[in-house]
Formats: sequence, C-alpha cells, structure tokens
Amino acid sequence: MLAQANIKALPLADESVDMIFADPPYAKKYLPCYEWLAAEGTRVLKPGGFLFAMAGEYWINRIFAMFEAQPELIYFWRFTHLSLYGEAPFIMKRSVIAHCKSILAYAKQPGPHKPRVGGVHGAYTGRKDKRFHHWGQDVDTARYYIDCFSAPGELVLDPFIGGGTTAAACGLINRRWIGFDLNPVALVTTEARLEADETAPARMAALPLFAGS
Repeated sequence: MLAQANIKALPLADESVDMIFADPPYAKKYLPCYEWLAAEGTRVLKPGGFLFAMAGEYWINRIFAMFEAQPELIYFWRFTHLSLYGEAPFIMKRSVIAHCKSILAYAKQPGPHKPRVGGVHGAYTGRKDKRFHHWGQDVDTARYYIDCFSAPGELVLDPFIGGGTTAAACGLINRRWIGFDLNPVALVTTEARLEADETAPARMAALPLFAGS
C-alpha cells in the first residue's frame, strides 16, 4: 500500500487514520515538514488518535510551537529514544553528544487520550539500524510505541516512510498501515524490505507483545 505523497495534501479522507508514527528529517531546512505534519495529521487522524513524531533536539522549541498551533491537538508526552553508547552524533555547534532524541506524542480532541496498555516506558533504548535508509531508525522502538498506542487491526500512517520501519513494525503486531514518501527510492526500498523475512514468525516470536495484542 504505497504511493508518492503530495506534501500539500495526502490522498486520505478526513479522520480515517487511527495513529500516526513519523520520523521527519531533522535539519533546519526540513522544519516545514513538521508544520505540515501537524496540520495534515490533524485532518486525517481520528478523534482520540495519537500522532507520534520523532525529532532531533536542536530545533525542538520550534517543533513544539508548530504542534501547539493546532488547536485540535493536545500535548500528551515527550518520550525519549535512547541511543546505545558510541552511536550518538556530536552536535558541534552546541558541543553536545546527542545520546537521545525526542518522540513527541500528541492526541486529537476529543478524547479519551489513553494508551492501550498501562505503564508505558517514558524512554526506550533503540538499536542503530541504517540498513534501509541513511536516516533509518530501529524497528523495535516503533513497534513498542505503536503497540502501546493502537489496537490490532487499526490503521497506522507514516507519511515519511523512508526505509519502511513503521511498515515493518506494523507487520509484527498486526496493524494495518499506509505509507508515503516523496522519494521513489524509499518506496522501492520499503517494498523490497517487506518481501524479506523481517516479519516472519521467528522474528515476531523474538519480540514480546503487549496485553491485548
């Protein structure tokens, strides 16, 4: 279920998606992607649904402002994606070794705005995985938060599909998904990835599922 996205509007009906899990690019020139995600995500997300966006820390103040500009979105939590030692970038302008990044969680009005399970971890340690995209993230982190904030069979959207991490995570825990990307290479990469054995039963067995999965 892949198609190229029009950055101005997704070919999706209003309030047709249960959850959004996205990882837009972090550089300053890509900040408009977050503004677009906040606005377009609000349109396609069902009331009570969650929008998760990974974000680097350098421009986090501006990203917060973009989400806060959407009156239908309410701030839920700032989760933390931890990097293993030795895999963190050095932010030269701040002289900081960035061992973590934020995963911003917003919910659409009206509620209820609760995770599917109790006791969600505020921080999750991910692996380095750049096999499918030079900005790629590990599938375990995506799988964890998608599993906690959506139910089996629900529809998850990733409008920055990249190397297909969200799609692979959804395959592990019985979620439907739809993905978009402006780069046609990303779409081909995702399709090839899903044809491999990443969502095979052996892989699924290695990842514990959560209550109700």
